[in-house]
Amino acid sequence: MTKPSLNEYDVVSPSSSINNAKEDIVQAAKFYVKMMRPITIIQAVGAFLVGRLVILTSDATTHSLTIQELPSIIAASLSIYLSYGAGMAMNDCADVGIDSMHDEKQSRSIASNTISLRNASLFCIFLSILSMMLSFIASCNRGLGFPVWTFVNLAIMAAYALGLQRIFLVKNLICGYLAIAPLIGASLLGAGTLLLRRGVEDKLLKLAAIGFPLQVAREILKDIEDVEIDKGIKQTLPLLVGKSRSKLVAYSLVAAVNMTMLLSSSYWRMFYSTPNVYALSVAIGTPMCIRASMLELSKGQNMLKRSIYVLLLGMITALLNQAR
Repeated sequence: MTKPSLNEYDVVSPSSSINNAKEDIVQAAKFYVKMMRPITIIQAVGAFLVGRLVILTSDATTHSLTIQELPSIIAASLSIYLSYGAGMAMNDCADVGIDSMHDEKQSRSIASNTISLRNASLFCIFLSILSMMLSFIASCNRGLGFPVWTFVNLAIMAAYALGLQRIFLVKNLICGYLAIAPLIGASLLGAGTLLLRRGVEDKLLKLAAIGFPLQVAREILKDIEDVEIDKGIKQTLPLLVGKSRSKLVAYSLVAAVNMTMLLSSSYWRMFYSTPNVYALSVAIGTPMCIRASMLELSKGQNMLKRSIYVLLLGMITALLNQAR
């Protein structure tokens, strides 16, 4: 009688089991990270960095202040990243029923039952706690302004997910606020509050005047995409005035922002540097916005988002050049 080979017994080696377990953990981690919208929430960190650099570059000792505050800025950036990730995950938890009926969104982690609602909720709590801890580390005996702002932001995100997003225009206004809220956080971190007395608040308001309408426009475009599913659940502008008029409103806001950035000397002075990277970002970002208005809705909305990243990158790079 011949001795059977090992292959006939379906033997799984310990190393193979460990590798399979590692792959499962990695896959699970990817689904959790996906809930945070890891690319989208970079926008919030970008807004914070622009705000903080505007404050620091308004001081005569810019370079030394920037180096001194670097650990605090990194901790605050991580805090904002995690808090906005928590907000995205909260929204997925609240919208699981709606997302399951959406062709594109039904593959999301919770809607597809890849992650249970309970585990997703615990993940939101974990991110929120970690964000709060980092906000205290970022403040580091400099007052409670930044941690309080972080807590209020998280509360607004939770209220948005639990029902405010269903009220007419409130959804758009809250998203617009959350886009510029990091500017408030930047002003509450460290010694920034003292520097605001030197006229920096005017610069921050000008930044808010750009960020708020751009985000409101993006939310209107996303509402147009979801118009069929939102019927009877949410009250949105496209449901009230129709898709065409809503798209016109959204891109009118985008056009107003671009015209302001092109024609207002305040922005050119604020972000002037050598080389003039801000001018380059405007030269790239403005045509992207124009192109976005001509594309199919989903592609146009994504291109508009990328144009915002281009402008943010230009602003941050210009301010870093000023700080050298």
